[in-house]
Amino acid sequence: MAHMFSKRIILCAALLALFATPIPSPAEDQSAAPLPALQRVCIRGTCFDAELAVTEEERARGLMDRAALPRDRGMLFVFPVEALHRFWMKNTRIELDIIFIGADRRIVGIARRAQPCRRDPCETYGPEAPAGYALEIAGGLAAAHGFAAGDLVEFGGSTPSRRPESGTR
Repeated sequence: MAHMFSKRIILCAALLALFATPIPSPAEDQSAAPLPALQRVCIRGTCFDAELAVTEEERARGLMDRAALPRDRGMLFVFPVEALHRFWMKNTRIELDIIFIGADRRIVGIARRAQPCRRDPCETYGPEAPAGYALEIAGGLAAAHGFAAGDLVEFGGSTPSRRPESGTR
């Protein structure tokens, strides 16, 4: 009988320990990847929610390995200085339009339907005038919306800041 009583105490202690352990709420779950910072970018009344690529590492990674890009999303590259920044499509799985934007927030060039790189050396894409920003969107959208050099680009909220660092994508 004492043996049976010991088993019950052990079982009760185990259940008490199990239910006494707090279960984190989804808001407390630290294993979930953080959501990317988004910047609203509008051209000729068409707006995109763009992930920001501000650091050298973020710009180097870009949209690599993405299987798809929704039509209302993109990635905004913020460079520390205006320059003739070049892009390549290595490890990029989707066709993209790359819209190069000057410090005055006007389009200075568009690489339309840039194709994923299938073999080295990869083709590079860049503007003919210095750019401080580049917006990548799904391939074909720039033409579908009539985007052209000289169009004004509006950033929702404040203009994304340039961090003092070197390097390009």
